[in-house]
Amino acid sequence: MRAVPLLLLAVAIGGGALAVGSSGVFRDPLDAPAETTRFTGTTHLSALARAGGRLVAVGVRGLIVLSDDQGASWRQVRAPVGADLVAVRFATPRRGWASGHDGVILTTDDGGESWTKQLDGNKAAALLGAHFSKLAAAGDAQAEKLRKEVVRNYENGPEIPMLDLWFENEKVGWAAGPFGTLLATRDGGRTWTSWIEKVEGGKMLHYNAVRGIGGELYLASEQGTVFKLDRARERFVPLATGYQGSFFGLVGTREFLVAYGLRGTAYRSRNGGASWERLTTNVPGGLTGATLTEDGRLLFVSQDGRVLASRDQGDSFQAVPGVRPGLFTDVAQAARGAIVITGLGGAQKAALP
Repeated sequence: MRAVPLLLLAVAIGGGALAVGSSGVFRDPLDAPAETTRFTGTTHLSALARAGGRLVAVGVRGLIVLSDDQGASWRQVRAPVGADLVAVRFATPRRGWASGHDGVILTTDDGGESWTKQLDGNKAAALLGAHFSKLAAAGDAQAEKLRKEVVRNYENGPEIPMLDLWFENEKVGWAAGPFGTLLATRDGGRTWTSWIEKVEGGKMLHYNAVRGIGGELYLASEQGTVFKLDRARERFVPLATGYQGSFFGLVGTREFLVAYGLRGTAYRSRNGGASWERLTTNVPGGLTGATLTEDGRLLFVSQDGRVLASRDQGDSFQAVPGVRPGLFTDVAQAARGAIVITGLGGAQKAALP
């Protein structure tokens, strides 16, 4: 039995092949829409994104909620699946994507009002299997090895989640997950292709986040590894950070890059990942979300209910007061001087000092 990433355990309640509806009848979450809830702002939310002036959050059992008043109130919109959603990104105020358990990728072209399914684990298993079978038949030894890994990943059904996604524009994007799962699209998600073989190292690690920062593209992974895309070769190359644990995410600008993860760990690079230094956060819980505010502050949220702010790119951190503790999953800036935090207890708004 292979290990499950800690972040998956933290954000997953009810993921898997089957879900139980309000009627008590089992239903496949890939074939049934998310159920309606009255608790739109207090139900488990896993990720948060800005869509112009709107906030969009996703969470347990296909929950998608919108706020048009900077997080003061939330309303649910229909989702075509009941699988847990764990990531959401917008390339423009109207064009966005969400991903989650069972290999689900959803898309919207109206700022989150309506969503359609582009991919799920069944389709991913089929396209990856066909891709590597074709390469293996042509004599590619590595492809045969990867074909067997894909079979193993999906032998119990469409259970490989898409933990994160990133779009550089309305057409070009990537989706990442555990056990080496990496897909790319050049047509806005209508079709996806394997990038599993484009990651150097051959370890099939968990890719917990994919992020574009400062014109470069990175993967946050296990074993203290960050991967950086060599665009000329279309290959992700590993960067050694000096850490041995898991990174959950990445944040930064053209000036600096921070990888963060287990036990309050954060490492910073000022040269595109060539060298790294460990930051002192004094937080025992895992760092699960981060953002940069309009005035340049770096913010972290943690699994043990803390919000940290830094005005000096991570040289020092201060706790943000007035936050209701909880298991936090993500953070985004609302109006100037305010932030919105998501977690197991839903969404809450807090003031920045």
